[in-house]
This record gives sequence, C-alpha cells and structure tokens, in this order.
Amino acid sequence: MRFVVKVDNDIVGFSELEGGDPPMGMAHGKFVPTEVYKSIQQHCNPEALQPIPNISVELEGGQQIEHSGPIQIVDFGSKYGEVGIHIFIDGIPYPLYGDLFPQYVAVYRNQFK
Repeated sequence: MRFVVKVDNDIVGFSELEGGDPPMGMAHGKFVPTEVYKSIQQHCNPEALQPIPNISVELEGGQQIEHSGPIQIVDFGSKYGEVGIHIFIDGIPYPLYGDLFPQYVAVYRNQFK
C-alpha cells in the first residue's frame, strides 16, 4: 500500500511504510521525495531533527492517518542517495494500526507462540 506524505496541501513524497512496531503504533519505511521535499529538507537532518510543521500522511484515497506521535523524515541522502531517506510515523492508534498493517501485527503476535 502506498502512502502520500503532505505538508499542508503539497505532496512532499511517498512511502510504502514497509516496517513497523505494533506496540508503539509505529510504521516506517523508505521515503521517496518529490521536488517539493526541498522546501522541508532542512528539517530532516539526522543530526538535528526538527518538527515539520503541518506534515501529514494519507492513504492514496485521501484519508489522513490518525497519530498521536511525531512524523519524522530522516535524511541520510547525502551519504546513501535516495535509499537513505526514511519516514517514521508514531502513535497510530488501534484498531486503525491493525487495519492498515495487519502483517506487522501478525509477525509481532507470532513471536509469542
């Protein structure tokens, strides 16, 4: 599933959020920037992360992902290229987390069997 990352109404990038931590309600993944990303890139320095004002993550259909924690983009792109840019979204509540990421919930539960 592809997610759209926006600042205000501008699309700054995309992610498939291919990793997660169910107890934390956290999802993360490779971030694929658009040209608009340059306008917020200064907030994404891994040595001095800053909050990104008005950032949101949505399903491609437009439904915004509810969350209680921060959304951070960590940019190691100068060292690793585009594969070095990742996004983290924290505090996605249940049951929404389980609906969006059932595969991460299944892996987490299976470790206790």
